[in-house]
Amino acid sequence: MLRNTLNILLLCFEYPPIGGGGGVGAQQYAEAWVSAGHQVTVVTSRAYGLSGREVVNGVNIIRVYTVEREDRATSNFLAMLCYNITALTHFLLHYRDFKRFHVINTHFSIPTGPVAAIIAKLCGRPNVLTIIGGDIYDPSKNSSPHRSPIMRVINRWIINRADRVIAISSDTRQRAEHFYKVRRTIEVINYGFTPARDRNPSAAQTLEPGKFYLISIGRLIRRKGFEYLIRAMKSLPQDIVLLLIGDGPLECELKSLADKEGVAERVRMLGFLTREQIHVYLRRADCFVLPSLHEGLGIVVQEAMDAGLPVVVTDNGGQVDLIKYPRNGILVATGDVDALAKGIQRLYTDRILGKSMGDNNQIDIQNLHIEKNCQLYLDVFKALTPSCAWEKSSEVA
Repeated sequence: MLRNTLNILLLCFEYPPIGGGGGVGAQQYAEAWVSAGHQVTVVTSRAYGLSGREVVNGVNIIRVYTVEREDRATSNFLAMLCYNITALTHFLLHYRDFKRFHVINTHFSIPTGPVAAIIAKLCGRPNVLTIIGGDIYDPSKNSSPHRSPIMRVINRWIINRADRVIAISSDTRQRAEHFYKVRRTIEVINYGFTPARDRNPSAAQTLEPGKFYLISIGRLIRRKGFEYLIRAMKSLPQDIVLLLIGDGPLECELKSLADKEGVAERVRMLGFLTREQIHVYLRRADCFVLPSLHEGLGIVVQEAMDAGLPVVVTDNGGQVDLIKYPRNGILVATGDVDALAKGIQRLYTDRILGKSMGDNNQIDIQNLHIEKNCQLYLDVFKALTPSCAWEKSSEVA
């Protein structure tokens, strides 16, 4: 190992190719830290068809057993509990290996937080907790942690026990401070962004000329609010077509809704696509729409910004850190079908405004490029770890 190299343990319940934006964010940081010359090991949950151990883009990935997931996009309480048990078991069996890490970065207070707190205590290593959004607040679920007295106690213990707490948006910080008795300062570091590149430019050749293409991306779950977007399509011009990318438990329900509303021919559900494929569609679309009930930040918004798209997003969540009207997008009320349709209609009618917003997005996203952003985390890590400790460890290794 090179001198001045940090050895980082990243604990994250979900890590690509499973899960959603939280896992993607963790992956982007892990790979950026490796590119900066540090060593990163991820302990995450295993899904069918994935290797228990592998190295991807320089990141050492360890996947511990969990009960079978319902699908790629969603999980359940039993799988979350199982991850804590098997990750802790793996730690106990490889205790000496874990002692070589200098710092722990934990993504998701629930479900990753409990096992991370135990490992940090037993290893005597600082734990930097990253809270995402759904781990502390999800208005679409009755089982959301903020609604349960027991989960509030657990989350409060996890947040207060961490050495440093980082929220991915100002909204996530505010939710944590509002629902949990936080005794420490929560810093805000928006998720860093890694631009994608076209690797299969023919992926979107089926798009017809002369159409105005909306694009929306996410897991097909209640929190994403796709039903409102499909209903909004009914009042929009016939040459507006929606490209809906993602998979999940609501797929059949959303298809039925599109048929019921008479917009099935204008709603194209493309299923799960790779990030490179998504990037191709973004480059060919006209407008990005995020109808979510709530987002921790919205990595997909960053993707749309990088593609130079104007955006229409709801005003409840971390996306408000990214989108400012009239500079780069339009904010609409959550769950308001008419407002969503009017926002889209505005950009459909005023293409000059849309072009201006898209150009500004490509400028603004550069402030969040991962090369700059990951250094903010490294500064936190190094402040918590005496340099003499990791320099000595690096020389011995």
